[in-house]
Order: sequence, then C-alpha cells, then structure tokens
Amino acid sequence: MSQDLRRKLLLSLVGALLLYIVLVLWSDIREVQSALQAFPWQWLPLVLGLALVNYLVRVLRWHWWLGLVNVQISRWDSARVFGVGSLMVMTPGKVGELLKAYMVKNITGTPMSVTAPIIVAERIIDGIAMLILASIGLIAFPEPRAQMVAVALLVAFMVGILMIQIRPLALRALSIAHRIPFIHKFSDQLYTIYDSSYTLFRPVPLTWALLLGIVAWGTSGLAFGVVLIGFGAALNWQTLFMAVFIFNISTVIGAVVALPGGLGGFEGSAVFWVVRLFGMSTATATAAALVIRFCTLWLGVGIGFISFMLWHDLLAGAETVDRKSALRDAV
Repeated sequence: MSQDLRRKLLLSLVGALLLYIVLVLWSDIREVQSALQAFPWQWLPLVLGLALVNYLVRVLRWHWWLGLVNVQISRWDSARVFGVGSLMVMTPGKVGELLKAYMVKNITGTPMSVTAPIIVAERIIDGIAMLILASIGLIAFPEPRAQMVAVALLVAFMVGILMIQIRPLALRALSIAHRIPFIHKFSDQLYTIYDSSYTLFRPVPLTWALLLGIVAWGTSGLAFGVVLIGFGAALNWQTLFMAVFIFNISTVIGAVVALPGGLGGFEGSAVFWVVRLFGMSTATATAAALVIRFCTLWLGVGIGFISFMLWHDLLAGAETVDRKSALRDAV
C-alpha cells in the first residue's frame, strides 16, 4: 500500500477519534457514559448479526456483478478483494475503493476500466436503495421537507441511469468527448467503461441489484432499531420504520459530505433525528449513534483491516495507482 494511502487512512482514524471525543464532550460525557452503561449489551450479537447480513449480501452482489462483465474469478478471490476493499471506506469520498478494480486486475488480468464501473454502480444503486428505504421509513413519521430531498435525489439518480440506457445519446456524448484533446487519449477506455455501465444498469440486473441493496441496508436500519429499543425506544413497528429512515438518510448525508466513512455527516444527522423523532436526550442519541457506528462502519473497517493483514499481496504495486488508473487502463 502506498505511503500516501497509509497516511490518509491514519489521518482518517485520528480524525474519527477526535470527532467522537468532541461529540461525547458536547453531549456531556457523564450522561453518555451513563446511557452506555444502561444499554443491554447482551443484544449486541443481534445487532452485529444484522449488520453482517449487509456485508454478506453486498459481497455476493459484488461477485455477481463481476460475472456480468465477464470477469472470470472465484467466489473466494472476489470475497478477498471485497474484504480488503472494506478498509478503503476510510479514504476521502471512498476513492480508495477503486483499488478493488486494481486487485481484480492483479488476480485475473482484467483491465481496470472493465471493473471500475462496478464500484460506481455500487455507490449509485446503494444510494437509491437507501433513499427508497428512507422514504419507506417516512411512512411512520411523515416529514415533508425530508421527503422532498429524498425524492429529488432519487429522481437525479434515475435520470442518470436513464441517460446511460439511452445508448444513442450516450454514444453521441462519447463521440463528442473523443474530439476533445485532453479526453481523446482516454476515449477507448471511456467506451469500455460505458459498456460495463450499460450492462450493469440494464433493467433486469438493475432490479436485482437494487433489491439486494434494499435488503442489505434495510437490515442495517433494523440493527439501528434494535439499538434504539435498547436505549429506551418503544418496541413496535413504528420504531423500526423510523430507525430505517434515520440510518439510511444519515448514511446518504454522510456520503454527500464525502468525508472518510461519512464521519460527522452520519453522526450529526442521526443524533438530530433521534432527538427529534424519539424525544431522547442528546447524550442518549449520541450513545445510540456511537453504538450503531461501531457495529456497522467500524465492523467493516475491522473486516477490511484483517483482510489486508491476511492478503496484502493483492495490493502489490498499488503505490502506482491513483484515481486516473481506471481510465489509463494500464495492463
């Protein structure tokens, strides 16, 4: 792994620690500690189990996507790549996840321009799935302004997908790009990237991928529901619906903020909504946010760290890789 990437990951971890310290101090450290002590920690295996479903579903979808673009790779190797890639959520905007395409190239020789669109598709489809889940969650507690934001983002995602599926329009745009001097040298790779994107966003693959995304992020939302019930929320369907809404809209906000792992954006949004919808104190809401983050984000980072320690050879030569590598298509 390159020194630059190591530095970014280290800075992200230090930044996360400082953020949590500030968050706890702002909420009153004694009250947060008291709330954490009162939490039924025997429920933790259930929360972790629901969170692990998210990763299991997404790793299966990742392997399926690789097959759609004709990458010949075993389930074991694709799972190893996904595992190491989980550590890259701690890079700004998750740009380090492009290294998954590099690792697949290391294993199979497949050009990065073929598999990089999968990483983009994952972000887009997961975003749509989260917005759908957030909208479903609003059934329990309608919030017109939040609903408008969710609908606007959902429409933006769908327009982008529609443009990809209108092949003549997309090819016309690529032909124009081909005549631009700076882009000309990447034009062949752009066509390859478009072909992969076109395949991934066909109606049938898109539908299945979206359903899997809804299952993955829905279970994480349910995990947050269990956490909130542990902190005193009522044990009913309304709590679970609102938890799904809070978790997913906060994850989207965290992604928009584009800090490593959505740090700050998720926590701030989750605390705000828990206080507003459940009437909990800021300290209790902060404790709930910390617990779900350690069971979701930091669980993934832990999986990524262990995977990296076991299979760091997958990143051999990665110091030469940057965000433009997918376009250069170096073989």
